[in-house]
Amino acid sequence: LGRWNHHHGGELMEIRTIKPSEWELLRSVFEAEGGPMPDPSRSTAVVAIDEKGLAGFWTVQRMWWAGPLWIRPDCRRTGLWRRLHAALHALFSPARDTGYYSFSDTERMEYVFKQLGYVELPHKVWKREV
Repeated sequence: LGRWNHHHGGELMEIRTIKPSEWELLRSVFEAEGGPMPDPSRSTAVVAIDEKGLAGFWTVQRMWWAGPLWIRPDCRRTGLWRRLHAALHALFSPARDTGYYSFSDTERMEYVFKQLGYVELPHKVWKREV
């Protein structure tokens, strides 16, 4: 992070972690672009600031991942997955405006997710190792 000269005009630009008071600057961008504003209590961002204000940002959002699901062979095809999911879903009942993701790698899991009311997203998932 730090300061560097931006290649367009040579102005000084600072790249740093967002301050709590700056989240409102991001809200106007999300409203203009039509996307949901991340919850600052579960997110952070790096921002680029120059003399004109906010030049760019990249958010990092903490998301829950539900998976994997496993059921012992003699308990499969009994609907146990529905009861497990109900108990898992209940963990989120006190939380508002949140959710969780699940990843499918088989047709069976796609069936399970559809039955449980999951919404398939039109995105590829990318991972960056740290």
